Amino acid sequence: MTPQSPWRAAAFAFAIAAGSALAQTEIKFGHVGEPGSVFAVSAEEFARRANARLGGKAKVVVFGSSQLGGDKELLQKLKLGTVDMALPSTVMSSEVDLFGVFEMPYLVKDRAHMGRIEKEIFWSKLEPEVEKKGLKVIAVWENGYRHITNSKRPINVPADLQGIKLRVP
Repeated sequence: MTPQSPWRAAAFAFAIAAGSALAQTEIKFGHVGEPGSVFAVSAEEFARRANARLGGKAKVVVFGSSQLGGDKELLQKLKLGTVDMALPSTVMSSEVDLFGVFEMPYLVKDRAHMGRIEKEIFWSKLEPEVEKKGLKVIAVWENGYRHITNSKRPINVPADLQGIKLRVP
């Protein structure tokens, strides 16, 4: 997948890989998504396409539903080399503070806007910071739109938050 991949989206997760995944027969690809989730469908499609191109030289095997650990454990295992690829969720801000920007609701207007953010900001500013942490981003993936829910009224724009008390973890 290239930086211009069709997998761009409003809020996203990152497929990241450790150093020598292709030197192995089996490429372990972990994620936390349940069967049928965007994570699972995306990871399986990635594996299908990668395996077609690998032509038997190696095989991407997907482990979903946190089979190889949660997001933090997957990042640690990437650094240790016991997992070759991961599709983490919003845990990236624990590695690089700048990723916290993608946890804000309403930051991204639509997929075209996310495409511009990816092209103009992500690859030039955020991805190099991830590499400093010993990880390599190979693609930008969708993780769904960030939103706010409550029991009072719909929240469609930031102004709708007026008078709503928010609890932040």
